[in-house]
Amino acid sequence: MTASDVLRERKKQLREQLKAARAALGEAARKRHSAAIVERVLALPEVQKARTCFIFVGIGEEVATAPLIDRLAAAGKTLFVPKILGKTEMIACPFRGWDDLKPAQLGIPTPGGTERYDGPIDVAITPGLGFTVTGARLGYGAGYYDRWFAIHKVGARIALAFEAQILPELPTHDADLPVDMLVTERRALRVKPPRAENAR
Repeated sequence: MTASDVLRERKKQLREQLKAARAALGEAARKRHSAAIVERVLALPEVQKARTCFIFVGIGEEVATAPLIDRLAAAGKTLFVPKILGKTEMIACPFRGWDDLKPAQLGIPTPGGTERYDGPIDVAITPGLGFTVTGARLGYGAGYYDRWFAIHKVGARIALAFEAQILPELPTHDADLPVDMLVTERRALRVKPPRAENAR
């Protein structure tokens, strides 16, 4: 077994472990924790100052982001949500309201069209299965966010997770891009200082 095979298998095991830990929280706790996370995100200076926000639409047992999307929209932010195209590409599509979203690939509600935005983003709010306090991120395995982050200018990458998803360490390789901030129901961690080059 090669080193890459070992890494892949370790990541697979961790994903199952983290999914189980997240599920074990129960629906009521996830709802309560999600509400706390929303308040912490809205209190971040980077979010308050942001004009453009790329944000995932939480589904299943993920952090519920619908209330956050509504609050950001009400605050006048320009919002973009992810849409998966095929097996390798994710694009940022303008968010024009919930009626515009339909379940698509992986069951994620996405805009019906393929209008995309490739300009600078002030804050990108990302999901994931596991994180460390140093910003390492373990996604779902397809690499959509890593590829998107690699080619888009983003002022701050902010991850949302429950405390149950935080681990002391994660196996990573060069293509696994870290986040700048991590927000859970208990804390908001600034992993890195603000980027010298802002999104604008």
